[in-house]
Amino acid sequence: MLEICKFFFQSLNEQGVKYCHWKSNAHLEEALNGETDLDILVLPADKEVFCKIVSQSAMKEVLSPPAKRFPGMADYLGFDHETGKTIHLHVHYKLILGQKYIKNHHLPIEDVLFDNLILKKGVYVPCPELELVMLIIRAHMKVDMLSLFKHGVKDLMRGKYTAFPASIEDEFCQLISESRQEKICEILQQCRLPVRQNVFLDFIGKFSSQMLKWHNIASVQQHMLLRLKGYRRRKSLNVYFLYLYLLVVNSVLFSSFCRPKRKTVVGSGKVISLVGADGSGKSTLIAELNRWLGWKLSAKQYYYGIPKTIDLKIVSYLIRALQKCRLPTAAIIVENFLWFYIARYRWRISKLTQRATQKGITVITDRFPLKEFQSMPEPMDGPRISKCLSLPIPALAKAEEGYYAKIPYPTKAFVLQVSIEELRRRKRDLSLATHKVKADAVNALAECEHISLIDANRPYPDVMLDVKRQIWALI
Repeated sequence: MLEICKFFFQSLNEQGVKYCHWKSNAHLEEALNGETDLDILVLPADKEVFCKIVSQSAMKEVLSPPAKRFPGMADYLGFDHETGKTIHLHVHYKLILGQKYIKNHHLPIEDVLFDNLILKKGVYVPCPELELVMLIIRAHMKVDMLSLFKHGVKDLMRGKYTAFPASIEDEFCQLISESRQEKICEILQQCRLPVRQNVFLDFIGKFSSQMLKWHNIASVQQHMLLRLKGYRRRKSLNVYFLYLYLLVVNSVLFSSFCRPKRKTVVGSGKVISLVGADGSGKSTLIAELNRWLGWKLSAKQYYYGIPKTIDLKIVSYLIRALQKCRLPTAAIIVENFLWFYIARYRWRISKLTQRATQKGITVITDRFPLKEFQSMPEPMDGPRISKCLSLPIPALAKAEEGYYAKIPYPTKAFVLQVSIEELRRRKRDLSLATHKVKADAVNALAECEHISLIDANRPYPDVMLDVKRQIWALI
């Protein structure tokens, strides 16, 4: 169990908060280790104390995309300072469930759950019989027509297949093995839901004997949806049009063209920049940060370096060709326009990052043009026309500097400082002189409001954990 989870659940237990981890407890250990979500049902009367403990645990509220927001639900992310892992807390104040994407049912049996709790790994969970009843309802409501069709085909071919995902099958197996039939019947009576008791018992018998057919699942699904019709949150047909729309949008074909939306931070997003000389581990860190943040949050990466486009390659070839043809003036004029274009490109990247943060998206940038580097004879990722060209065009030089001046600083730039000896040990594909100039410029930077210095001479895991801790404090 992660330390953050240990502190969080101990605090809930000590302060007598009525809660339970109400589903997927077969995977509770993985959830407590930050590998899957934690689904917590909380008594509304204890919401204030619960939120206070969430705050004390340094968890941050995040927002699901509008289509995935449901009443009586909240999302929080927590960060474990010892390991750098992130946990996702999916909080329910009402028992909202139902078909995938719309969750159109509210089952008013929260009190039944709180009356039938057991302690597992220091966390309150429903007894196996109650969790099994809930799983049967949830699984049948969520099963889709395509899975039922596959199940039917496999039945005809006498193959082994069920319309439920493998993880749900595993949960069924475990919960059935831990449950007693008389207790299941008692739980169903407590719930007082208008569903027939024999529907649950027949399903359990067929599943256990591996005699479950596609039409058995379809029959139970129809029974559930019909009998629980009075518990729908929205009763108009519009909700099913929404379901069809979300089904298409979240399909494999559609998502290949449009990346699915993830959660965003409350308020404005943050811009995180990593700066370092070649060999500092910058690219590896950026890739890892993208995976870490992108697990649950909307995170985008922007590259401020020279774009590797065909147009710019052609211009570079043109400059070299003009130099070889002994037309240096023409080559310099073309180069003036090249650096002007790059400045404008970087300014446009900065505009994109600002728009993303306004939507609550966290942005990670590479090769940010720090103003502190502009005093270099050949600035790293900064204005070049007036400093590096023997024949600068004044109008272009002024416009270039103007674009760089309009690029706002990131929320925080993490500067990876590494000794030249360590850099040369890690990377030797550029000249020592060039490498040393870049390393000296990076290592000369001082810590300030928008710059955080990172000792990147240390082993990679230590550097990664240090950066993650500082980023979490910013979010």
